[in-house]
Amino acid sequence: MPLSLLTGLLVLGLSARAQPSKANQEKLVQDVTPTDIQHEQDKAAAIADAAIPGEAQLRPEWTGYPAMKAGPAFSASALVDQIHTLARTVRSYADAEPGVVQKAIGVALPEDANGRRRGITGTAGSGTYTWAVWKRSNSSAGNSVQLSLESTDACLKFDALKTPLLADGFKMYVPTFGDDDRITF
Repeated sequence: MPLSLLTGLLVLGLSARAQPSKANQEKLVQDVTPTDIQHEQDKAAAIADAAIPGEAQLRPEWTGYPAMKAGPAFSASALVDQIHTLARTVRSYADAEPGVVQKAIGVALPEDANGRRRGITGTAGSGTYTWAVWKRSNSSAGNSVQLSLESTDACLKFDALKTPLLADGFKMYVPTFGDDDRITF
């Protein structure tokens, strides 16, 4: 028993000696200035920056797609008809090829300046439309087909789009979160 008591006292004494006194801890905290903290943060940031490869540090700025070639003016009803014809045409990945899409909407879709997308832009009422077809990545199975409208005067009536699409068997998806106002068929 004296041996275990001696061991316990020795451990207690060593742990007490290893910890600085409360007065020393308070003095250490008071000696640290905002300049010291900023200096340590700058050192940590420099170490983190040095760990990133050079080419990964530069972010290329995306400037958007090149402009599409000019296309004819379309009325809202003509765009709705194009959408419905396209919806009846596209049933597989192969149906989204640019040649099939241009045949469905009844207008040629030339390549953009980079040869990445095919499409046209033109007027729709007092607004503009853009039809575009492109492969988003080399690994994607099919092409994306997009109709963009700019200006509220180029708006299409929702029921004119929705009713025939639902009748053709499409399902309507309305996002459940508030920051996405797209409705997908």
